[in-house]
Amino acid sequence: MSMLRRVLCTLLLFGACAQAQQIESGLWYDRTHSGHGLDLHRAGDTLFGTLYTYEFTGPPRWLWIQMADVAAPSGNLTRYNRLPDGSLAATVETTIALTPVSECPDGIARDGARALLRMDFALEGRALVWCMEPLLPQAPVAASALSGAWYNPDEPGWGLFVHAWRSANGTEFSYRTIYFHDAEGDPRWAFAQDPITGLTQQQLYYTPYTECFTCSPSPPLTIPIGGATLTLTSPDPAANYDLNRINLSLSIDGDPPFERDVALALLSDPRVVATAAATRQGPVSGVEVAPGISSFRKIPFAQPPVDQLRWRAPQPPEIRSQALDGTVFGPGCPQPPGAGFFNGAPATQSEDCLQLNVWRPAGAGPFPVMVWIHGGGLTQGSAVQLSGGELFYDGARLAELGVVLVSLNYRLGPLGYLAQRDLVAEAPDHPRSGNYGLLDQIQALRWIGENIGYFGGDNRNITIFGESAGALSVCALLTAPAAQGLFQRAISQSGHCSRTSPSLNQALQQGDRVSAALGCDGAPDRLACLRAVDAQTLIAEINPVISTGLASDGESFGLINDGFVLPTSPGLALAGGAAAAVPLLIGVNDDEQTTLTPANLLPATVAGYEAAIRNLLPQIGSLVLQIYAAAGYSSPQAAYQDLLDDLRFTCANRRAAADHAAAGNPVYAYVLTEVLPDLAALESFHGLDVVLLFANRQQAQAGEILLRDRIRRAWVDFAYSLPPGNTEGLAWPLYDSDQRLSLELSSTRRFVFEDYRQLYCEFWNQFVTL
Repeated sequence: MSMLRRVLCTLLLFGACAQAQQIESGLWYDRTHSGHGLDLHRAGDTLFGTLYTYEFTGPPRWLWIQMADVAAPSGNLTRYNRLPDGSLAATVETTIALTPVSECPDGIARDGARALLRMDFALEGRALVWCMEPLLPQAPVAASALSGAWYNPDEPGWGLFVHAWRSANGTEFSYRTIYFHDAEGDPRWAFAQDPITGLTQQQLYYTPYTECFTCSPSPPLTIPIGGATLTLTSPDPAANYDLNRINLSLSIDGDPPFERDVALALLSDPRVVATAAATRQGPVSGVEVAPGISSFRKIPFAQPPVDQLRWRAPQPPEIRSQALDGTVFGPGCPQPPGAGFFNGAPATQSEDCLQLNVWRPAGAGPFPVMVWIHGGGLTQGSAVQLSGGELFYDGARLAELGVVLVSLNYRLGPLGYLAQRDLVAEAPDHPRSGNYGLLDQIQALRWIGENIGYFGGDNRNITIFGESAGALSVCALLTAPAAQGLFQRAISQSGHCSRTSPSLNQALQQGDRVSAALGCDGAPDRLACLRAVDAQTLIAEINPVISTGLASDGESFGLINDGFVLPTSPGLALAGGAAAAVPLLIGVNDDEQTTLTPANLLPATVAGYEAAIRNLLPQIGSLVLQIYAAAGYSSPQAAYQDLLDDLRFTCANRRAAADHAAAGNPVYAYVLTEVLPDLAALESFHGLDVVLLFANRQQAQAGEILLRDRIRRAWVDFAYSLPPGNTEGLAWPLYDSDQRLSLELSSTRRFVFEDYRQLYCEFWNQFVTL
C-alpha cells in the first residue's frame, strides 16, 4: 500500500490499513429500524465507516466504526466531538460486532436481501441486536467507480460518503451522506439524493429527526439545512485534488453554518465495479461481454489530433464533465481501402480516433496488463477491425486467462508518419517531425500506466505485443527513449526490426512531394493549407502504399530516424545494446508471404521467376538463384515467397533476437508451422498467429483448438513473468547468439529448431542490410 494511503488513514481514521475484503461495502439498514444504518467502506484490511443514528432527544448523530476487515469483525463505536480549538475528542460509547448470518435473529424474513448481518451493539445503555441488509449500492453505473469515503486531508474529522446506482426505471442516482460537527461540536449527519446529471452537481442536504432514537422515523421528518456544489472526477491520488471539490454551507437550527470550500481525496479503496471504472479524466461505463469479463471501449488516451493538433505530438486527454459511455467501439483512424488477406477497413473512420479498449477479468487484481498493437503496414488496420462482422482483436480471449487486455488505435499513413519542413520546431514537445503514430503509442502507454490500476491492472507489469507493423512498433518502442520504463516485457510477432529506416532529411523530401501533390506549395501558410485538407481527400490524393513486395511505386509512410523520437533505426539500436532491458518473445510464421504477395506479382513460370530475381537483384541475382533454386520448390511461386519470407521477416528477426540476447536480456523465439485444414493452400500464413490468439473460429478443428489454447496460455505465462509455455511444461529454450534455439509452434509436435534458416540468413548478411 502506498505511503499516501497510510497517511490518509492516520489523518482521518487514527488507524492502519492493508488489504482484505469480507463484508460488502455500502449502506446497510434494518427494515424494522429504517432511518438508521451502517455506512461501511474499506481501506486495505481496515473496515471503517459510521453508524448513523439519533441522539436520545431526536437530532441525528454518527458514531465512528473502525475494525479489522475479517469475516465477523468487531470493534468500538466511538463518538468524536470537535472542541473549540478545532481538535477532536474521542469517547468510546460501546462496542459493535457484525456477524454474517443466513437468517435474522428476530425471525422476520428479509425477502430479496442479498446478504444479512447480525449487528450486536448498544445505544444509550441499551443492548440491541439488529438485522442489517444491503441498501446501496444496487445496479452499478459509471459514477459507481467514484463511490466511497471522501475527505479533506487538511481537516480530519468530517467527510462525505458517496454511493451511485441505477434505479428500476433506468435513472442514475447519487446518494451522499455528509458527516460533520454542528456549532457546539456535536457529530451530525445529513443526506442528499439526486439524479446524476454530470460530474459536478448542485445538492440540497436534509437532516432527519426522530422522537424515538432506536426506531424508524414515522413519518420521516426531514429538514433542509443547506446546499453544496460537489465535483468528483477521479480517485487517483496522483491527480490534481482540485478535480474533486466541495463547496458547502450547512446550518442546523439556525446555528452558525458549517462552511467549507475545499479539495477532497478518496480515503477508501477505489470501488471495484464490474461495469464501471475510474480514470484521471472521469469515470467510464462498460459492458459485460462474457461471464466475469467486462469491456470498456472508446476511451480517449489523447485529445483528438484535429485542426492545429494534426501532425502534433499527442496531447493528454482533457477532463470530462460527464461520465464516458464505454459500451460502444469508436472509429478507426483514416486509411485507404483495405488490401491484402485481412482487408476489412473500419466502416467508421475519423481523425478523432486516439482511443483504446480495455477488457478486465473478474476479481480485484492486480492482473498483468497486455497491450495489443495492431498491424497493417502503419497504413491500415485498427483496434476495432472486423472480420465476418465480429471484432477481430477480441480481448476477452486473453482476459479470461487472467490478464487485463488493452487494444489501441494510432495514426496511420501520412497522418501518422508524414515529416514536413514547416512542422520542424513548431512545438517543443516534438522539435522534429514525423513518427506521430509511434508517439500515439507512447502516449497510450503513459495513459495506461496512470489509469490501468482502476481496471484491475498492474501498471508495474505491462507487456506490449503486436503483429506485423504492430511488431515493428514493438521494436521501435523498445528503442525509443520516451518509451523507456512504460512496459516490462515485449512480444514481436512477424515483425521486422529494420536497420534501414529513412533519415529525417529523406522524410522531409517526401513531405515536399506531398505538399506539392496537395496544392499547398504556393500557399501563404503551407502548414495551414495542409491542415485544412480533409483527411479522406488527403489519403485519396496521396494514395499511400501498402507494401507487398520488394519494391513498390508511390509514397510509403513509416518510421523515420528523426533524431528525437528515434535517434537511430530500431535494428541498429538493438545491435548497439540501446534497447529497453526487458524480456522479449519473438517469432515468425513459416509461410508469411502467402497472404502478402498478390497473385499478379507472383511469377507464373520458372523462367519468369528467374527473370524477376535478376531484375530485382541484378548484382547478385545469379547467386540468389543458386540458394533459392526453383528446382528445390514445388513451384516458382513457392520459391519466390520463401525468398521474400527470409528477406522481410525471418532473417531480420533472427538478427534482432540475437542482438537483444547479446545485451543480456532473456529472449524466447518461435516458428509457427501450423497449417489449418480449411486454409491449407495458405500454409502457415502471415496473420495465422493473430487468428489463433484472438479468434474462436466455427471451422476450428481439434488441432487448431489445441494450438490456440496453448499459444494463448504461453503468451499469458510470459505476461506473468514466467517462461512462455510454463503452464503446459513446454520447456521453451532461451535464445542466444551461440545457441539460436526456436520452439516450433504446432499442434502435432514440439520441435526445437537450431538456428532456423541459418544458411539463407547468412547468405543475405553478405549483401543486404535488413
